[in-house]
Amino acid sequence: RCRACLGKFYYVTDRDPGAKQKVESGEFDNTVGDRAKAAKTYREVVLYDPDQVYPEYVILYGRLDGGKTVTANDAPFDLELPVYWVNVHRNPIADPFSVHCTVRKKIKDLIQRLASGTCSGSKPVVLDVRRVEDSELWNRYVGFKAGLHQSLRSMGETRCLPPNELDGRPESGHALTSKLLEDEVDAEEAAGIENMDFALNELLLWHGTDEQSATAIAESGFLSGSAGTVRHGRRFGEGAYFAEDLAKSIGYAPASLAGVRYVLLCRTVCGHIWYTEKFSDTDAHQAAKRSLKHSVLANPDGKGPREYVLFEDTQAYPEYIVQLAVNGDFTASREDDAPTNQIIVQ
Repeated sequence: RCRACLGKFYYVTDRDPGAKQKVESGEFDNTVGDRAKAAKTYREVVLYDPDQVYPEYVILYGRLDGGKTVTANDAPFDLELPVYWVNVHRNPIADPFSVHCTVRKKIKDLIQRLASGTCSGSKPVVLDVRRVEDSELWNRYVGFKAGLHQSLRSMGETRCLPPNELDGRPESGHALTSKLLEDEVDAEEAAGIENMDFALNELLLWHGTDEQSATAIAESGFLSGSAGTVRHGRRFGEGAYFAEDLAKSIGYAPASLAGVRYVLLCRTVCGHIWYTEKFSDTDAHQAAKRSLKHSVLANPDGKGPREYVLFEDTQAYPEYIVQLAVNGDFTASREDDAPTNQIIVQ
């Protein structure tokens, strides 16, 4: 459904191949073909300048004949790109792009509230936020989501069990970032919350690293194999580590000489989750894969802080590079036997 600025229209009730020329001459702004009056069909408006039209709503519908019914699709409708991206108008397949955009103050303030609300230690100050708009990384991420949806359908499933249903405490086990964003009026402008695919356990999670690694991940994703080497903590097996508690991620983010730390705020698809409350389990990823799970949610001794371990690089999209100033020592939130999260591009 579109907004349209008609101006002065050229009205016809019959076919008129010369209607466009009348508009281009400047005499009219558009053509109204009233076939409803002449042929009992429809009245159509023809606009020749794309600036006269704004596509405001996308409506999904189906024609039902003979009393047929249709079941609504519970999966969110995804545009090719997030609507708040600067490059939303581009085709991510035919017109590739990779840019880092400085966000508006409103979005920076939202991420500041999210950082403060999810940090169990000293409250950090957000210094700078850049949004990563990368068509290749986005296409890979969306491709993983589509494949997971297809896999669920083939098994007759409609959703993956969310984090709050895994620990037997459904009222209190929600992902902290998701709970905070529910009450944020500006969340849709920064994360497209209405289109987050919670049936796939799509969550916003933090990933702490250093400046060089943050830039490399934003350009190439969470690489593995010949393209680079990802080193993460192995406390709960192999994979990329994320957290809902920002203090946990800051523990993996070394301060620069200027005292700045780097974290990534990522879209993640956790899918079916293997849940463990062991204090340490270096084989958790193997147990999860044997059970056809897509990630590990580790909640040491049932007390947290919780960590999410993802197995595929396409399960995460590094959407925001966040620079923080932090008071206090966060190294204690990281276990000594877990190497710093970083990506080494070879």
